[in-house]
Amino acid sequence: MDKESENMNSVVKRPNTPAESLKESIEQVKLMREGKLPKKSWWDYIKEQKRDN
Repeated sequence: MDKESENMNSVVKRPNTPAESLKESIEQVKLMREGKLPKKSWWDYIKEQKRDN
């Protein structure tokens, strides 16, 4: 495999499928509504993403 193909393969990988991601998000919302997870605003999410990158 050439270098370009290796780079393309690394970009395409994702941690889970869209269906798994949706299921995980629904579970998180359920836990937030039950008070088991803290609620986050959109701005909190953006700050968290900037901090992680």
